[in-house]
Amino acid sequence: MNFNMKQRFWIATLITLVPHVAVSQVTFSISGSVTSSETNEPITGAQIFINGSTIGTLSDEDGRFVLDKISAGIHELVVRFLGFESASKEINTDNLNDEYRFILKEKIYELEELTVKPNPIARKQNMKTFREKFIGVGPFSENTLIKNEEQINFEYNIKEKTLIAFAYDRLEIENKDLGYNIFFYLDHFLVDFENGISTFYGQTLFVPKTSKRKRTRNKWETNRINAYKGSFQHFTNSLINNTIKENRFVIKGERRDSTGVYVSRNEVDIPDFFQKVDSSTYKFHYVNFLNVTYENEYEDMSYLYSIANLLDENPRLLPYFQKSSVLLGADSVLVDQSGYIYDPAAILFDGYWGFEKVSDMLPLDYAMPATKK
Repeated sequence: MNFNMKQRFWIATLITLVPHVAVSQVTFSISGSVTSSETNEPITGAQIFINGSTIGTLSDEDGRFVLDKISAGIHELVVRFLGFESASKEINTDNLNDEYRFILKEKIYELEELTVKPNPIARKQNMKTFREKFIGVGPFSENTLIKNEEQINFEYNIKEKTLIAFAYDRLEIENKDLGYNIFFYLDHFLVDFENGISTFYGQTLFVPKTSKRKRTRNKWETNRINAYKGSFQHFTNSLINNTIKENRFVIKGERRDSTGVYVSRNEVDIPDFFQKVDSSTYKFHYVNFLNVTYENEYEDMSYLYSIANLLDENPRLLPYFQKSSVLLGADSVLVDQSGYIYDPAAILFDGYWGFEKVSDMLPLDYAMPATKK
């Protein structure tokens, strides 16, 4: 694998692209309240949800909320309301509180934050870049729409050659191919053109779409299965369930330097990079890159187009098996059985997993139908 590192090394970090493992049919319920710190009055209509899942609700006129069907494990409980600082708590179903109280502080905006005067031409180009690095260019990207693009603002740093995007309110995204409406609270988006790196993360709530047409429902199910197979979500599920060989993941070591990328001939033993910490917690621990090949599916042609270099005399036209690289940004990263990653920003992706973006996202509580496994 010889390529220009600056041109091809695009790393994507996304908090919600984390695995889910169905370990139990037992579910839990929690309740609580949301109030204003300034007035001590209840806040009506606040969004309360389990980050990255389909589990969410709004606070009622008394600021009260109830969330049901929470799977066993550790989760991030999030509260969001426009004009207030967001709040979140890590909850563990082994030790739930009787009540979760959130006291939100009003958010103070600087005048320059609220005054945005975009250049229409620059905005059009920035939005194109944003869609490519956020929504993606994969098979489901054309039917994944940002319904309120006016919420997105941009800042381009000429000296550092970086593009930052931010939004004061949630982004409302419709994925017509996977059958979800997504509320995405964007906390970070950066494209570093000089070093060829793009990163973004945020908090998400998935709302499944409904349809009376069986054909549409079947299409959603088929596309969800295709999005799940070979994903990092599928990979980690396979590690926990000891089905790596069965699901045809091949894992090797990878080293990179200024001269190129070097992949080991032999596979890496799973205990060398993935260990069980306790009954419900697992740990990724590896010094270099992990090189992961999924041998049950080939690359989508849109991936080949995305990595093509205009200067290549003989661009690759035939797809290979899906190949991804994983780099840990910390000594180790803990993962709970529920799919909760304690420090998701510390897992960085390149290759096929770096190519997959919001248009390929599935909620944490997605489970592939048993008849399709």
